[in-house]
Amino acid sequence: MRWLTVLIMAGTALAAGIPHKQQVAKNVWAAGFADRYGSANCGWVVLGGETLLIDTPKGMPVSDYLAEVAKISGKPARSFILTAPDAKDPAVEQLVAAGLKQVREAPGVRHIDYSGRLGRPGGAVWLAKQSVLFGGPGVVNGPRARLPGSNTAGWVALLKELDALRPSRVVPGFGSWGRGSMLERQSRFLLEVRRQVAYHITMGRALADIERMVLLPAKYYVWMPYDDVQAQDIRHVYREFMAPNAPFHGAVPASPEGQALVLVGDRYHEPEHIIEGLEPVFQAAGVTPHYFVDVQALTAENLARVKLLVILRDGMLWPDGPQKQYRIWMTPEQEKAVVDFVQNGGGFLNLHNSMGLYPKDGPYLNLVGGRYIGHGPLERFRVEIADPNHPVTRGVQPFFSADEQHTPPFDEKKVHLLLRNVSDEGKSAAAGWAYEPGQGRLVHLASGHTREALGDPQFQLLMRNAVNWCLKR
Repeated sequence: MRWLTVLIMAGTALAAGIPHKQQVAKNVWAAGFADRYGSANCGWVVLGGETLLIDTPKGMPVSDYLAEVAKISGKPARSFILTAPDAKDPAVEQLVAAGLKQVREAPGVRHIDYSGRLGRPGGAVWLAKQSVLFGGPGVVNGPRARLPGSNTAGWVALLKELDALRPSRVVPGFGSWGRGSMLERQSRFLLEVRRQVAYHITMGRALADIERMVLLPAKYYVWMPYDDVQAQDIRHVYREFMAPNAPFHGAVPASPEGQALVLVGDRYHEPEHIIEGLEPVFQAAGVTPHYFVDVQALTAENLARVKLLVILRDGMLWPDGPQKQYRIWMTPEQEKAVVDFVQNGGGFLNLHNSMGLYPKDGPYLNLVGGRYIGHGPLERFRVEIADPNHPVTRGVQPFFSADEQHTPPFDEKKVHLLLRNVSDEGKSAAAGWAYEPGQGRLVHLASGHTREALGDPQFQLLMRNAVNWCLKR
């Protein structure tokens, strides 16, 4: 029985200590805890003659934790820093009672408060000299990253900014610590959930159907299947994308100046690659875009909060899938809202397929000044400048890219032709025009189907010029 006694004593000693700890860099240690604590992490760093604790231990006496930290590091803990406040954590009060001082910063230690970005309290601790990031609750690597209550768009942006620090090691708030690449992986996970939900919304599908359809490849997971995306996560992202949360997501601009409503995505154009193509245009033009995929958010009230409307999507919804009949989504109220917005001084950049399958002979298509009648195969064709002196085409050189050659008839008495496209077989059609309806301005550009087409430097310049012209700059 002696061997059993030894094992019991050894197990007791192990349980009394920090259950999982590792030195992750010079003078920096990480410590992890059990599933019932969410696989939470904390750690410490030696600074000169003392130790700074980062976050608090879980499920063990603070006195035992402090003793082991002092034994491992050789320096007593004198202060602690929290990635996020937690009023319910008894360890904070115990650390203060033990004589430790709570600090917000220290030499070589930067606290990054991201509470306003994540949608709930949170922050990170950056040790620049050691290139170690304690990511706090916004960095999860293994357990399920719970999306309800968060701002997933802000979360993605936060992870991108943390990744820009280029940390060698990351200690997440929850889960396994490791290389900095975990930040990019988690960002891809969130982006993929958002991408799939957004695409299904552009099709007009019901939430119950979307919950069944979202499926992420295994490469997006760490502790599969424990970190699998769940129905409550999908419901949360869905609500983020839908009106009334969209298009401003609780951040209604104080002034319409420099603001744009940007409606993107349909069956043939998933939103992510469109946003990737448009984002450099708005950045270069100094415009704040408010992207949305829920067509219900196109209202007179929302248009009154911006100076520019941009659309790259067709007029069809496919709630029952491509095998069924589509329906046209734009209502008479929405047609009127768009027409009134432009007539009263707003700018409208109408891109690619944004004349396709809208209400026939209605106010919307009458405003745009043309109509969609189809396109040729995806192939390379040339875009030529019909008027090089117009502000929209100024500085733009003829170009070609892999795209769909749209061939829209247009009202030659109303609009001013700017561009023509020409196929290898000599087929030519209008590729862009501009005019001033009422007090506003409108530009139609027919290109933009593929990533290559959207990203072409000349087309980027065209879109940037068009944004500035529509805003009367």
